[in-house]
Amino acid sequence: MADSQIRQTAYKVWISDLINGEFVKPEGEWTPSYIQVRDNKVSRANIIANVIMNYKNDESTYVSLTLDDGSDNISLKAWNEDTKILEDIQIGDTILVIARAREYNGATYLVPEIVRKLDKPEWIKLRKLELTKIYGEREENSEKPIQETKEENTVPKIEGEELVTDDPGNGADRQKILDIIAKIDTGDGAETTEIVSKVGIGEGETNKLIQDLLKEGEIFEIKAGRLKLIE
Repeated sequence: MADSQIRQTAYKVWISDLINGEFVKPEGEWTPSYIQVRDNKVSRANIIANVIMNYKNDESTYVSLTLDDGSDNISLKAWNEDTKILEDIQIGDTILVIARAREYNGATYLVPEIVRKLDKPEWIKLRKLELTKIYGEREENSEKPIQETKEENTVPKIEGEELVTDDPGNGADRQKILDIIAKIDTGDGAETTEIVSKVGIGEGETNKLIQDLLKEGEIFEIKAGRLKLIE
């Protein structure tokens, strides 16, 4: 695996930063695309937002959600097996998303890696306070109209860069690990060996994804061999 394939930091940003930032596609097979947000090259974003639109095609092979965090809105798109990550998300839900930034026909969108439904809408306010502390005041844009488009005509039809992530991990498997930890953790963490047995993708691959999640701060090791979700 090339060094440039090491998982990039998932930056906490406003959606408007992604929409208004310059999208850069570097030369080189293994160099990920990114959005220039201030001094950061954002290939992966950490977003908390409300779901305001939900589209699924007739074959259920394509799902697109529209997310709004008060600064702007952006599409979160998934294809084929990765649509499972979004199948339980409804309009009105508040979600935390770790996603890759992509561009198609001049429009920026996100491809999900991890999606977690949050139990309280107050998470939006907490994230706004956090981002304001980091970046300063950001004017809300709640009155901005959503562009009316027919999703059938805007779905990429090519098997190219826009549909193939440069992420070496599998989004659905990563989400499965998080779901299993949440299910079997009764307070003192979920045992790693039990997680491996339930994921069903092999010990080596599961341990690799667990290490990725630990490095990214999605989970932590409460004690040797026992994992918990970051709340």
